[in-house]
This record gives sequence, structure tokens and C-alpha cells, in this order.
Amino acid sequence: MSREEFTRLIGPYLDGELSEEERETVEKYLADSEEYRKLAAEAEELTRLAKNDRPPEISDERWREMLSEIRAGETNQPFSVVSSRPRWLAPLAGLAAILVIGLFILSSAPDSSQKPVAPKKDYAETTAEEPIRIKTLDEDDEEKERKSTDPRFDE
Repeated sequence: MSREEFTRLIGPYLDGELSEEERETVEKYLADSEEYRKLAAEAEELTRLAKNDRPPEISDERWREMLSEIRAGETNQPFSVVSSRPRWLAPLAGLAAILVIGLFILSSAPDSSQKPVAPKKDYAETTAEEPIRIKTLDEDDEEKERKSTDPRFDE
């Protein structure tokens, strides 16, 4: 069982919502793995905290006070205008983004001042007059072969 599958099943396992087969599978992995036991303990702690987390109790007297404040309008505060960012900033940011994208596209395009790369030879289209040359020797062997036929290397 993968870790993701285990974490998907541990919540329903703790709530008692798994089938008998799934429950046995989870219990087997809990018995075999310390890591899975730690995950289960963390999930159980979070579940316990979530179930016991309640807002503080408010007395009836305090509820009455809040209701009377709302009815009297004492809690209403006037809105104040908060200055926002200048309105020219968003279009300027958009223009900057377009400029950066354009420069990226232009820099990745092939340079027109360079000569185009010659296409590789298609050996399927060779004629019988042209011998097919396939490099079968590595550089060291090729150099040894050249030395034996090149008069410059004669001693």
C-alpha cells in the first residue's frame, strides 16, 4: 500500500467507516510499519482536537448586550476610504510582461545572420556511383590507419 493510499484510508479508519477488508488491511500496515503508526497517531490527534474545539461559551447576558448594541447602532462604524495603488500600475505591469515574453521569443529564434545548417545526407537516396560512408572506426584507430598510408609519417 502506498503512503498516499494509506493517508486516504486512515481518516475513515479512525472514524470506523471502512469495510472489514479495508480495516484489516490498514491494521496490518499499522502493525508492520512504525511510519504508518506515526501517521495514524498524528491523524488521531488532529481528529481529537477538531472534535473538542468549540467556541467559548457566551452568557445570555452578553448576548442581550450585543443585541442591544446592534439595535442601537453603537457597533456600526462608518466606512473610511482606503487609498489604493495607482491605477496606472496594472497596465504598466502587463506591458512589462509582454515585453519580457517578446524578448524571450526573439532571443530563442534562430539568428538570420548565420548560415543555415545543411541537412544531413539521406542514405536512402544515394546512387550507386556514390559509396556510402559510415564511420566505423573511433578516432584513435582512424589515426593509426592514416599513419600507415600517409608518407609524412614514414621514418
